[in-house]
Amino acid sequence: MAIICKQCGYENPDGAAICEICAEELTGNVPAADVPVHMIPQAPAQTAAESMSVSAPQPQNAVAADGREYYVMCPESQTKTVLENAQADSFFCAGCKKQHEIDGFLWVIESREKEQAPGTAAAQVKGDSLYLEELNSHIRIDIDKEGGTLGRYGKYGAEFFRSRGLLKVSGEHCRISYQYGDWILKHISRTNQTIYNNMVLEANAPTILEDGKILTLANAVSFVVRIGT
Repeated sequence: MAIICKQCGYENPDGAAICEICAEELTGNVPAADVPVHMIPQAPAQTAAESMSVSAPQPQNAVAADGREYYVMCPESQTKTVLENAQADSFFCAGCKKQHEIDGFLWVIESREKEQAPGTAAAQVKGDSLYLEELNSHIRIDIDKEGGTLGRYGKYGAEFFRSRGLLKVSGEHCRISYQYGDWILKHISRTNQTIYNNMVLEANAPTILEDGKILTLANAVSFVVRIGT
């Protein structure tokens, strides 16, 4: 027969000397069957607020049909909660474990464009026209589909590099070609490096150019790659 602990009310197995929960000595405690119901400690009833705090959280990856993500920042826990839509009037915060009403003052719905999922490649812009736009002056160097070398004495950019005294740029620094719908870049300089999209290119290794990426020659001049139709 179970033995009720006078300290915490836990029902211990018959013959136990100390309470398995609070370690109170059970000497003098009475069997559970002999204890009046009103004397057995009861768990406190949940308040309405506590009941709300255990509500199931809303989906954290919801994205509205308009392609935007709607969310609320909880000022209590600084936790971001993503909402299903901009009409939500309440949310469950996983940080403070409470349900809040969106009042437009403390809890305000914010939005932003949907973030691209990790590991998902952006759609590559393809086109048969290419030019390089220098970051500072915005001067453009047009590249035709016949292709050729880029450098101080190359087919492309020679006048630009020489007029600005960019001696670190090799006479023929890179080679650009158009193959099967893609623009291909190869580093050919033997003296100074080519950096594309924050990567140092190996000599003669083909690299596909993408619209909006940055191309840097000899750590001296940088261009934005512009691809179109």
